[in-house]
Amino acid sequence: MKPLVFQHGQGPWPEGLTLLHACAVAGLSRTPELAGLIAGVRAATEGDPLTPVGDDWFHITLYRLSQNSASEIPADRRQALVAEPTEQIRVLAPFTLTVGSLLPYGSGLIFDVGPGGPLNALRAATTWAFEITRGADTTVYDSGVLHLTESYATAEVSLEHFHEIHRRVIRVRPGHAPLRSDAIELVDVTAELAEKTITWDSLARIPLGAN
Repeated sequence: MKPLVFQHGQGPWPEGLTLLHACAVAGLSRTPELAGLIAGVRAATEGDPLTPVGDDWFHITLYRLSQNSASEIPADRRQALVAEPTEQIRVLAPFTLTVGSLLPYGSGLIFDVGPGGPLNALRAATTWAFEITRGADTTVYDSGVLHLTESYATAEVSLEHFHEIHRRVIRVRPGHAPLRSDAIELVDVTAELAEKTITWDSLARIPLGAN
């Protein structure tokens, strides 16, 4: 495990840059079962070189507009970035995800999330909305397998230490939690590179199934 380097697109995130994202937000104040699961993980990894995601900042990234900084998107274009996703996801019904199991990886800890079908449909609708509005070349960011990050690594650990973290976190019970997905949020994201934290200003909340 090595310290996370936040990615802007295909390279490191520049200091001071903010980027527009579309996310499924999972604030712990609204998700008590998930809060309980994460409390168990935090207790199991206390003292390890990991920065936990803050309670209000848990999210699943569906799309990142990586080719323009947020400051380069004028107000009228931001309005279009709200209007088009609203049109695209209004036909999608809210759904419930299962968060877990927890997966240690090369630069932190992530939760698997599923089922993949409705979540991938939401990502596809969100991506299509951005491409209609901004064009297909507005991102080089690959969201990959959708997940929920629990913490970011702040220092390198040995393979033995990595395996020790893995042994501890897989014993956390409960090991899964439900997460209701009923909206996406358009957010202006700030990455604090040294502190390994993500925060944002919310620009719009767009509900699913708004027919």
